[in-house]
Amino acid sequence: MNETLHDCAGVLAEAGFSTRFAEIPADDRLATLETLAFEDATILGFVVAYETPAQLVASWKIDRDRVAMRHRDALQAARQKAWNAYLVLISRGAADFAESLALGQIEEDLEAMRKITKAGVVGAGGARAALLPLLPFRAAPSLDPIDMRLEIQSRSTELDADIVAAFLSGAEEGVVMQLLEDRA
Repeated sequence: MNETLHDCAGVLAEAGFSTRFAEIPADDRLATLETLAFEDATILGFVVAYETPAQLVASWKIDRDRVAMRHRDALQAARQKAWNAYLVLISRGAADFAESLALGQIEEDLEAMRKITKAGVVGAGGARAALLPLLPFRAAPSLDPIDMRLEIQSRSTELDADIVAAFLSGAEEGVVMQLLEDRA
């Protein structure tokens, strides 16, 4: 099974989605299509992974139709959830400018399912970035308090130390401005 699909399965499972791998069998014209189906209480969808953005752009419509036909009964049974059906189309290879534009156009196509596209998806981090629109919000990071005086001093190394000291001392604005003018 495709490594990228496994990475996506891990990210989605961690976010509370149920996942399963599903193959759409080959026929006389098309090769077997590996997909990852996912679902939670409000969303359902499918991930299809490609090696290159060019393959994604060339194949996405046919693959969308194959996925929709293969899972049409489940999509019909989903009723309200079918409004939140997603097709996630990703590639391991990075996209050039023209391919990036094409990926954006694919996302704007709302026929059959909503689309999410992403190129350059490598590893679990890439999978998380690709699937971010589907993932729940995470808690805000906990930040340690900082000493603003020290922070300002460390970030203003290109200014004269006397000017920074005057600013941090709470000197009147006119005094700080005079120092700036004198040192210019």
